[in-house]
Amino acid sequence: MTLFLQKGYEETTMREIVHKSGRSKGAIYHHFSSKQEILNFQISLEMDNLRQCLDALISNNQLNAQQKFKGILTYFFENPSLTELTRLHWAEKLPFALLETLKNSLTVVAQYIEAIIQQEIKEKKLNCQYSKELSEILVLLFDIWLDPSIVDFDYQTACQRIDFIALLLEKFDLPLLDENDKNKLKNGLKHYDEKNTL
Repeated sequence: MTLFLQKGYEETTMREIVHKSGRSKGAIYHHFSSKQEILNFQISLEMDNLRQCLDALISNNQLNAQQKFKGILTYFFENPSLTELTRLHWAEKLPFALLETLKNSLTVVAQYIEAIIQQEIKEKKLNCQYSKELSEILVLLFDIWLDPSIVDFDYQTACQRIDFIALLLEKFDLPLLDENDKNKLKNGLKHYDEKNTL
């Protein structure tokens, strides 16, 4: 994955991948016939890690909905590998992967968000007729709208977007982002902004 992110998909060759892996050409080609298969495998591994993390989070009955939502945000905004992907502008280096990200967000991650909203509904803390639609919108806002490698924006804009998302949640009687959460998100994006303006 590192080579793809450093050089871009088109500029990365199988020869470089073989050399970087430290394995023989035969060993690599025994499992993968192309660099596309290698990239797909890497993406699949990341997806498996994500599902395992979210499965454990959602099934934890000791956590309330807000704690579970915070857990998901922590995974996406404090995960070192995902932070590195953002820093290396993955959307520019692997533009076709953006489509897979969108599909994954709407078909996988949104289901976990909806499960959290449904927990609030079952506990009679929330009355929402559009839990599926709301979860999909939230995923797109966090995963796409707040990803500086996809949408170019400055720190002030990032803060305004975070405030807007928090307000949107409140409008649906779903105050999942408190001031501390908002500040953590803002600090994370500020750190990214500072590293990329040096």
